Amino acid sequence: MPKGYWVSVYRTISDPEKLAAYNKLARAAVAAGGGRVLVRGGQVVAHGR
Repeated sequence: MPKGYWVSVYRTISDPEKLAAYNKLARAAVAAGGGRVLVRGGQVVAHGR
């Protein structure tokens, strides 16, 4: 079966409670499809040319 990746990056978080609710639903949706979390948290660094 082909693999897919779901990547979410947020520049700012204006409502942490709504994000927490979204994360709970998203995690359940991914798990229901047989997916798993590979990485969570961390810092995003953009590299320009």
